[in-house]
Parts: sequence; structure tokens; C-alpha cells
Amino acid sequence: MRVFRTTLIGAVALASITAACSAIAHMGTLQPPSNANYRPAKPSAPAYRLIARPRTERGIDIDFYTYPGQDIAAAAKLSAEYAKSLGANAMSVTFPFFASGIRSSGVHGTSATPSPEELALVASIAEKAGLYFSLRPLLDSHSIGGLSRTVWKPPRLRVWFSSYEHFLLPYARMARAARIPEFITGAEFSLFEASHYWAGLDAALRRVYSGTLAYANNWGDQAPQSLPSIREMVDAYHPVPVPDSASVSELAAGWRAYDETLPPRTVLAEVDIASQPGAYYKPYVVSWPGEPLVPSIQSKWFTAACDALRSVGLGGIYFWAAGLGQPLNAPPSAANPGSFVGGQGAVAIARCFRKLGGTSR
Repeated sequence: MRVFRTTLIGAVALASITAACSAIAHMGTLQPPSNANYRPAKPSAPAYRLIARPRTERGIDIDFYTYPGQDIAAAAKLSAEYAKSLGANAMSVTFPFFASGIRSSGVHGTSATPSPEELALVASIAEKAGLYFSLRPLLDSHSIGGLSRTVWKPPRLRVWFSSYEHFLLPYARMARAARIPEFITGAEFSLFEASHYWAGLDAALRRVYSGTLAYANNWGDQAPQSLPSIREMVDAYHPVPVPDSASVSELAAGWRAYDETLPPRTVLAEVDIASQPGAYYKPYVVSWPGEPLVPSIQSKWFTAACDALRSVGLGGIYFWAAGLGQPLNAPPSAANPGSFVGGQGAVAIARCFRKLGGTSR
């Protein structure tokens, strides 16, 4: 992999970099849907279909926590249909794993972690809808004391990687059987993503999974793994220091300055922002207490990200995030100002996907 030659604009400080995407309450804010009424049902046996990677990925990120009474088949169908309605050709499902505290050197699943079989069912439904599909395990930040993943490091790396490999292998085996074309092995581990232990993990996964292995960098990181077999992506929460009144063209200029530091055809694995004043300076901040909702802040950000991606020629963009089966009639609110479902952000995403290729793959 080529090295990330990141030359970030002046307002970027180390504290901002390390806060990054994990300052967003990645997990648990979207699940479970509070006004859904799911009835458990026995789905038919899943059928799997390999969907090739599109030249330009128009993606929706799906956040998947499990909870009692969840009808996963119905929820997955709703999410896939919603992604398609926006013009997406790709869907990435993030699922949580946990530590036992800030000093933990092991990982585990909980009742909130989907099983391999549950994720296979979601994959089959997305594949049936014609969506390029990827899986991404993500360490729940609450399980490390609410600390950002970007500033956390397990005290015993060798032990941690052994535990992580043990956790991932059943999912990798399932991903091969379910014809899932991409497995994102980690995200935002800034303090140890250059560790040589990743090579051993990747080799273990390769023995049971033949698809693409990927890694999602934090937006300000420098060349984390640089392994030829790993596809490097980026969770893109870089600041653009402009006022709330900035035009789309001004925001797009800031996005282009960042995009041009990335290797050709890089995919933006996460793009999001709170619909609140001040967010352009710190798009990685999930909520600005006391600030009103200003939907145009999010819609302009999304439009600018899309316009810059087109001009630079990156490989795709994924917008964060909808909860699996999230109700589609509840617009963003002060409780979840980073949501785009049902708001102007969704309109901007649909417009973006039309610019990037409409409904064709």
C-alpha cells in the first residue's frame, strides 16, 4: 500500500486527530429503534450471491446491535431497501465487540453482538438486493471507559491480538461461506495499527477467508499498516475551518485539500457530521449541547464531500450511519444530530449518488 502523505490544514491539532471518529458515539445510539415493533420470525435459509465491487462505491453504513425481540430478516430488508432507495450500490455493516475495561488485553462479544449466522442472514438480504457488502467489527468505546479508540492501546498487544483472532475467525469463516467480498479487520486503532501483529492476524484470516481484507484508518493517521494484501480505507472526519454560513464550494475546497493527500482510489469508509453550528470545525463531535439543529450544515457537508470525491477521483464514499431496521419516519433530533435518516442529509446523499452514477453499477 502507498503511504498516506497527509498534509492537514492548520487548524488540525493532535487532540483533534485523536478524538476523531470514535468521539462520535458510534455504537448504541442507533439501536434499538425505539418505535419499531418487530415480531420474531423464522427466516428461510439464506441464499448467497457474490456482488463484485463497483468502480465507485456509493455506500450506506449500517450499525447493527442485537436486542431481544429483534426481527433481523425484516430489519435487514428494510435497511437494504432504504439504501437502494437512496441510490446506493454498497452497504457496510458494523457490528460491536467489547473489552473488559481500559486495561483489558482481551475482547469478547455480548448479547448485543450479532452472531455469524445473524450477520450471514443480513448479508444474504443485501446481496439479493444487489448491494456490494462488507463487514466491519468495531470496538465499543464504552467498554474501554468511553475512551476514543484512537488514543487507546491494550497493555499486552500479543495477548490482545490472540484474543481478537479467536473472536474474528468464526466471522471470517462465515464471510467466506456467505460470499461476502470484503472483511474490514479493524478501525481507528491509531496507537497500534502499525504493529507487526496485524500481519499475523491477516495471515490467520487468509487461511479461512479468500475475499478482500481491509482496514479503516482514522482520518489523520499516517500509513498504518502498509501491507500489500490490505486495502486501506479512511474514516473521514477532518475539520474544515469555515463558518456555518460557508458555501458548498468553500466546503468542497476543504474536502479536496484533504482528498488529494490520500492514495488514488481510496474509499471514504465513514462520512458524517452533526447538524449543529460549529460542526465544520470538529465534524468528529457527535453533539453540541445547547446548539440548535441546522439541517443545512449536514446537507452542505455531504454535498461538498461528494463533489470533492468526484473531482479527485476517489474510489467511493460511505455515509454513517443508519441502525439496522431503523424507522425511516423519524427525522434527526437534538438527541441524535448526526443522523441523516429522514432529513436533509438523506436528500443530499441521494443527490450525491445520482452524481456518482445513479442506479447503475
